[in-house]
Amino acid sequence: MVGLEALHLQGLPIDELLLTRETEDQLADLAGNAMSTTVVGTTLLVSLILSMKYLTPGHDKRTYEEKHGTRIIEIDDDVMQVDGPSDSVQDHICGEDQLLERPFDLSKTTGQPLSALLEDAMKSVRFCTCEGRKDMTEREVRRCNDCGFTACVKCGGRPEHNARPIDVKANPRLAPSTFERSLKSALPMCLDLSGITEQLLNSLKQEFGTSIPSKRWEIWRNAVVEAVGPELRFVELKRQELWYATFESTKAVVELCLHPQRPEWLFYAKPSPKEPANAEIRKLLMYPVARLACSSSLLNGRWEVALPQTTSVEISIKGTGELVPSWQSKLGLQDPKFLDANVFSQLEVSLPHEDVVHFDRDITGTYVLLDKCGTANNALHKKVATKEDAALPPLYLLLNPSRSGKSSDDAFVFSTSIRRLEYQETRPIFARLQPSWRQSSKDGPQRVSCVIPQKYVFTEGVSLKVCLAFLCLYVVAYMGLFL
Repeated sequence: MVGLEALHLQGLPIDELLLTRETEDQLADLAGNAMSTTVVGTTLLVSLILSMKYLTPGHDKRTYEEKHGTRIIEIDDDVMQVDGPSDSVQDHICGEDQLLERPFDLSKTTGQPLSALLEDAMKSVRFCTCEGRKDMTEREVRRCNDCGFTACVKCGGRPEHNARPIDVKANPRLAPSTFERSLKSALPMCLDLSGITEQLLNSLKQEFGTSIPSKRWEIWRNAVVEAVGPELRFVELKRQELWYATFESTKAVVELCLHPQRPEWLFYAKPSPKEPANAEIRKLLMYPVARLACSSSLLNGRWEVALPQTTSVEISIKGTGELVPSWQSKLGLQDPKFLDANVFSQLEVSLPHEDVVHFDRDITGTYVLLDKCGTANNALHKKVATKEDAALPPLYLLLNPSRSGKSSDDAFVFSTSIRRLEYQETRPIFARLQPSWRQSSKDGPQRVSCVIPQKYVFTEGVSLKVCLAFLCLYVVAYMGLFL
């Protein structure tokens, strides 16, 4: 475990820390020698199980002591008595009559071309984790020619990657603070999503989602309709491998992703906090319920609704190319089944022509193994781009492990995102293979079942508009305001 991972496991916000000069040993020392979360978590669970009879139900307003008459109220005479707040504002603030009230327009924006925003966004993205949210490293930065991963020479040791230096003189960078101001001026501070109604969703189900179970449909539809109502307020900008802008309400979250090839809005509905942790609705709402691919400007485009319909399709995967050592063999595992294990350097994915319509993107093609680019089990594969893929983000096949659970339940997925996810983040998944499939050296095609988690459907009448909201802004007209 490297020092940065030790800090992350301790719950420290590594994205907000400026870690540029510390060595790996210093980062590990900074993380401390606290007890691991597995031990603490097990202890807490055992304590809760043993004390179940003493815990009150969620709807019970009386404590255990109140029920059995053992409540003890102690009065401490040494506690300082504090006067409550006064009802009169004039007792605390003077000069209130010198304030001027002006409306603050949350819908005001500057008309910047989308192409210019995307260009500046890529000039100011985070090239290395040591840059954090707002800094720019002065060290040499390298980019992998295969997967596009970037890191400075100090932080980019493992995985190895196929890295080449980035010429920042020929391609000058832009300060993140400068782009933040530019993006904030182009974005409204308040948005309103309209058009997604119960009637619209029911009509889409009748036309495209007839196989959705009624129970799943009802809880999903109710959550989506409830999320559309409240207005969405700007929350923050996030600088990662890409720039993200987040808007949030009490029921929903909208996220703008400034991908250079596909900038898009993703609309998420929030589950009710009363729902159990393993409720089906929580799993359904982990993925966006609607999306908008930006066309000519940030708010222009055609919306798609993601129906909660899972489709099972059987595809063919055939190993081609030369045989290379598997990741278990590279690790030096001495088990006979791993000692000399090999896998194919390329995979050919194909499926029947009539099943192509079920996929949000065509997954057929040749996938090249990038065993030097990290990800779980060094099992990253990248699709060889065709003419149809030239204007789209690269497509990958990788093992997508869960945060908890059995490793035998982890499955390979087709996705355009290979970055390490933060807590409660999900990657876009076009299809998920059956968990039992793994790379091997078997000759001939293999029939593998895969599941498509959602079905995107274009809709009319749905729009994301600027919400005409005003706030009262008080301006100090005279420096005579005192507390």
